Amino acid sequence: MTKPDAYSLDGLLLRFQERMGGHVGIDESEPPAGSARGQRENTPLQFDVEIRIEDLGRFLRVADHGAHLSGTVTFGPLGGRIPIRDGVFNLFTVEPRTGIRRMTYAFRFTAADGHAYFLYGYKEIHDDPGALDVIPDMTTLFTTLYRGPDEHAPVYAAGVLTFDLKKTPALLASMKVEGTDSLVRKAAAYTAFASFAYGALRDEYLQGVRLLYDTRYDNLALSGRMRRADGAEVPFFLGSGVHERGFPWGDGELFSDVLLVVGDGKGGFERFCISDRTLEGLFLDISGGVYRYRGTLLAITEGYSASFSQMRSGSAKLVPVHASIDIAFEARSCDAVAVSFPRVPKLVRKLSSTLANELRAHLPGTNPLGIFLTPHTVTVHTGSLVLGDADPAAGGPDRDFTILDRRTFGEAERGTFRNVKWPTLLYGYLCAIRPEARAVRVQIHSRTLRDEREHWVRDRLEAFLGTVISRACSLEMRMEKDALRVIPLATAGDKKERIPLLRKLGEPVLEVNNDHFPTAIFQRRIVEVRDPSGQRCLALEDDMSLLRLEPAGTGRKATVASIRDEDKFAALDRVLGETGFDAILEAKLRDSGKARQDFSIVIKPSFMFAYDKRDHSTYTDPDLVHHLVKRLRNLRFRNLNVAEAQSTYGEYFDKRSVREVAGYLGYNGKAGYEIVDMTLDADEMQQLGPHLGNHPVSRCWREADFRISFAKNKTHAYAYYTLTLKNIYGALPLADKFKEYHCSRGIYGTTIEYLSAFPVQFGLVDAYLSADGPFGIFADPAPNETSTILGGDDLVAVDWIAASKMGIDPMISPYMKLAVEAFGKPEIVFIGDPSPYRPWLNVPVALPLFTNKGVDASHYFGNLMYSAAAQMDETHFRHKNRALYMRLLRRVTVPLRRAFFLRTGENPSRANRLFSSLFYKMGF
Repeated sequence: MTKPDAYSLDGLLLRFQERMGGHVGIDESEPPAGSARGQRENTPLQFDVEIRIEDLGRFLRVADHGAHLSGTVTFGPLGGRIPIRDGVFNLFTVEPRTGIRRMTYAFRFTAADGHAYFLYGYKEIHDDPGALDVIPDMTTLFTTLYRGPDEHAPVYAAGVLTFDLKKTPALLASMKVEGTDSLVRKAAAYTAFASFAYGALRDEYLQGVRLLYDTRYDNLALSGRMRRADGAEVPFFLGSGVHERGFPWGDGELFSDVLLVVGDGKGGFERFCISDRTLEGLFLDISGGVYRYRGTLLAITEGYSASFSQMRSGSAKLVPVHASIDIAFEARSCDAVAVSFPRVPKLVRKLSSTLANELRAHLPGTNPLGIFLTPHTVTVHTGSLVLGDADPAAGGPDRDFTILDRRTFGEAERGTFRNVKWPTLLYGYLCAIRPEARAVRVQIHSRTLRDEREHWVRDRLEAFLGTVISRACSLEMRMEKDALRVIPLATAGDKKERIPLLRKLGEPVLEVNNDHFPTAIFQRRIVEVRDPSGQRCLALEDDMSLLRLEPAGTGRKATVASIRDEDKFAALDRVLGETGFDAILEAKLRDSGKARQDFSIVIKPSFMFAYDKRDHSTYTDPDLVHHLVKRLRNLRFRNLNVAEAQSTYGEYFDKRSVREVAGYLGYNGKAGYEIVDMTLDADEMQQLGPHLGNHPVSRCWREADFRISFAKNKTHAYAYYTLTLKNIYGALPLADKFKEYHCSRGIYGTTIEYLSAFPVQFGLVDAYLSADGPFGIFADPAPNETSTILGGDDLVAVDWIAASKMGIDPMISPYMKLAVEAFGKPEIVFIGDPSPYRPWLNVPVALPLFTNKGVDASHYFGNLMYSAAAQMDETHFRHKNRALYMRLLRRVTVPLRRAFFLRTGENPSRANRLFSSLFYKMGF
């Protein structure tokens, strides 16, 4: 017989009394205005209530932290002092829309006029910047009174009630613990409740000054079979959890979710999901063996994924259904596992497990340092699932399922985090369940997120710490026959010591992207895996991504493909195919009303900053442009132009017209296109905006029916990166760009104005060979073999993905900031390889500050610097300025140019090889 826990909080009742009073204004709907009117008209309202927590243990475990209210409300206009009924109190719940923590009071009463009324009030527990507001927040109740049974009834009055701090001793004196005579259990109850309240307030009001963060989660995963009403059996997998504020990064966000897949009887699955900051109908009590969800699920009718933002804004592919899920189960607890220290001896792990469990139960506001998981094996006693129409008036038939207890098995976890805020944790989790074997295999991979790669020193430190964390904090938990075995996941060293990893098969069955987190996207998936024995099963996966696909400022949707392939032509063809390039082109042709042979297509590559054709990282590959032209000609388009405008290099070197540079690099027109110099082609002035003003415009660019920006994948000393948006800067016609734009009109606003006047219909990025490092825009003698082509019909979307693959926040570039402001960021449908480039070295933050604020501040200084330091293929391009001072300056800069450029007739210098090797290593 199990000895009862002398400190258990289960079954204990905690009660206390509270009085709140203030003024409400009749016929007012906003509490502040109602309070002012109530004071003028002398309509005070007061309630005296007793708050009863019927089961303190469950109250602290379960997310809604609900209790009962009883007592009276006193309000003269409705009959004086009136008993209340159906009272509910919730402590530190979260408002789903805003994410703000609240304390809520709700009850009904019948007034002297015989009408039912409903009072709802809330305290906002939220730290306002620059204010010490914990006491006002805890004592101010924004109150609304409805004439009817609930909040859907008409508003009768509103106001603000307060708690008088002088009544605090009376409130504390009224606090009683019932259900035990043990002074120890009573003391444990008071301590646990105080710890819980302190922890919530600490996390809210001290989060800005704490180096650590605390959070918790409860999670349930079930795999097995269900019987339909017609007797047929179908497989299912359920993943559901409550993740409290701060999970997993300490950034203040939270979520609860339900992920469900049900066999469709045809070898596939129906997919259902919901994710929100809180789910009102979700109840999960692992210790008590109860799971219940009553509310809306969203059926995914297209694809396999949905996002938090889509669920909020609505999507045609997400169809609401009403779900009712009831499961009673037994959860057998294993020892708590310290993810931070998986290699410790069994005795130490047992002691740490005991400590973690005791802290969770009796000091719920305090977590042990590190990440502790308490896994449970789950066997189902009874379970049912009903799926029906979200609108009962639709009258559709419900679909009833009975969970087969002997053919269903699962795993549940209660986890605590007390972690440092930096470095940012990258937490990967995979829970594979084999119900027929009653076995669970959980693999956890930990490292650092590396979300600020533009800060090289910080990034290198995060990379080092990530390696340490990965080796020390990655593990596998195997649960078979209620026994737990914890095995470290070795990521290096002797292969014999490494644990075989679960292998994911194909695309996810279901994916939910929680894109409301400010740090990154927290992804929850149901996937099919193969374990090392060769057995296939379904698994619940947690993952993280920096690739943010949600829209901003627009309702548009855009498809972007990022295809990695050693065959660059195959990669380009697949990008064009996946993004529907041909169909987009044909639609534009129909809209134009023109004959196919008259439809004008202009391709804007990036090649006017090329200095030597041996350094392929500095210009768009002409072979790729020729391949694109051939595709267009196969579609029977004939009016094809490849267009560039002259650059500042033409001020310093001869033979720098567009046609001359194009011929030098191999843009020979043989594929069936014309080379257009947009500087010479500028034949008309147009008023284009406050930055460009009355500005020349190229006829070819102006009259084009379809424009394509075919950029080169490079870092940029001014804008951090140069991609399809920045490539349009090169289309501006004036040749002396440093003088006309850098030092006069600006380079950012001008580009966006030109793009607004002459939209670009498609963007491509040549990332087959890429130039990274601080000087990628100028040269990269040892380019990165990134073997990728990217493309799509929205330049913002294409650049967003391409910049993300550099491991950088796309919004760091002024081009992107202005483009998102002007055009919005569409919802991105992503296809292909999302992984960041490795190695890749971004521009340090100090360099754009120097170039934008320093070099561009003086045309004389900047022009002299570029003229003296610019490198060219000297067998083809000759420096124009033969003055003695310039020859001396260029001789002085020879060591610098040897270090960073390819020099004509020379092998790379020792300094060149050194810097190339250094930048390469710094990119990992």
